[in-house]
Amino acid sequence: MTRVVHASIAFILTLGLQAQDLAPETQAKFMKILLSSTGQFGFACADAGFKGKLEANGIAVSDGFKMAWAATEAEVKPLKTAGKLVIVPKLAWLKTGGSIALVEEAGKPQIYLNMANVKTSGMTLSDTIIKMAKKAS
Repeated sequence: MTRVVHASIAFILTLGLQAQDLAPETQAKFMKILLSSTGQFGFACADAGFKGKLEANGIAVSDGFKMAWAATEAEVKPLKTAGKLVIVPKLAWLKTGGSIALVEEAGKPQIYLNMANVKTSGMTLSDTIIKMAKKAS
């Protein structure tokens, strides 16, 4: 399982993207990798457009899941308060309660972690994710 996660992340990190934010399809692929690394089966996601991308990638979406996608900064704090591991598309949102940021950096996808927020969520990430991700201060 770890080999599959590691290979999947390596493959996605080799994709060069032109846009400032990651494409929703790439974000959805990263979400699938994060799920497989935590043993979870789905995400909470209020954004209808992104929910469709997640579902198209075989990811279940329901409010009851422990991991959540915050499409807006206003969603971050309430999701953190609800005890969820919050995944965000903006690095700055890690300071407002996000646990994991999926961003574009130097033309490639990058994962950033706010380890304090990850710990607060009660979720455990795989060693592969922790080693490959950058730590936000």
